[in-house]
Amino acid sequence: MTPIKRLTCVMAACVLVIAVAGCGFKSDPTPASSSDYFKWSSIETSVQPPCINVNGKLSGNMTNIDEILIELQKAGEEADCPGCPFQSDEEFIFSPGELGLISNSGQFKTSICPTQISSLYRMKVTAKSKYFGMPDAVSKEYFIEMP
Repeated sequence: MTPIKRLTCVMAACVLVIAVAGCGFKSDPTPASSSDYFKWSSIETSVQPPCINVNGKLSGNMTNIDEILIELQKAGEEADCPGCPFQSDEEFIFSPGELGLISNSGQFKTSICPTQISSLYRMKVTAKSKYFGMPDAVSKEYFIEMP
């Protein structure tokens, strides 16, 4: 066997070994225990024109939260469409420290003031996880009527 054929065979064997080692079932990482998760216990809104007050309570491990995202969509005729997807017009992002989540046992109060004026809004609040593979806590959609 010539040296070039031998080198080709060795390289092919190496590629085969690497390819076989890379095969197998792989899944997203998951938290070690259910105590690592967090979820919404409650969200309440009130209106103080032109702003919206948001009071929320999360349960679970607050240290795994990266940010809180409050999304608003101006709602008009599409608000009467339960099957229509939520499409954010404005986003408000807060760190857990800004809202005092860790020191207040998962409770926070904040006020958001939309720049796009509407008489009705759809709102969704998401607590985003720090870790890949750990699910975010996404609230249901809330309708907020402005006076």
